Amino acid sequence: MAQLQNLYAIMKYLMMMLSGIILISGIVLLAVGIWISVGASNHIKNIGDFSTQLGVISTICTVSGGGLTLLGLIGCYGAWAEKRMLILVYFVVISVVFLAELTMTLLALVYQNRVENVIREASKRTLKESYKGPGANDAISAGWNAIMMKFKCCGVSNTTNDFVGSAFTNATSLLYPTTCCVNMESPSCDGMNTAPGILYSEGCDVKMITIVKSQGLILGSVAACICVMELASMVISVVLYVRLGALGR
Repeated sequence: MAQLQNLYAIMKYLMMMLSGIILISGIVLLAVGIWISVGASNHIKNIGDFSTQLGVISTICTVSGGGLTLLGLIGCYGAWAEKRMLILVYFVVISVVFLAELTMTLLALVYQNRVENVIREASKRTLKESYKGPGANDAISAGWNAIMMKFKCCGVSNTTNDFVGSAFTNATSLLYPTTCCVNMESPSCDGMNTAPGILYSEGCDVKMITIVKSQGLILGSVAACICVMELASMVISVVLYVRLGALGR
């Protein structure tokens, strides 16, 4: 009997520990979801249709993160106070969240494999069709300007060649915007002079791909770890629920 009591106590505190980890993981996942939605908004707007998919991932992360935070609190209190009903709620909710996060993890892995081509093609399309120049205030133009200045790059992958036939070139007859210049204030930065040293020599595709892939890797890793902990919590919560029922609590 004493051994069973000790085992029960161990599982009780183990559930509290796992719930605490889930609580912290939920906060992290919530923060990542908010970062994608708000902090990276200028970046993902420039990758066209793929930004919608990233928006879906952001929503899933935010909702799942908030749910995990609440779930961690329920699990900790339920195990500590030995509330059988809370433990049952914990098990049911964590099972649903587990399935949702398993789906999210698979999506992250799929996007990790195909992200480069999708970003390049979508970025080229938005640059050619929607970019209007440094003075434009629309979201896509402002986003492209921010990316080129921040990461010191020009165009997508072929620098000035990416602007050939674009809405920007057709409207201005310029080969490139001033945001492509190493020194935007230089007289040589006139939209026509392509002499070496005037323009950034690298395209922006590698920079954007690195940003999105790094976030996908973080999401996949966090979600995978959370899924393992949730699976363990599900098993422990069932054992505790049955045990408390046997004790008449």
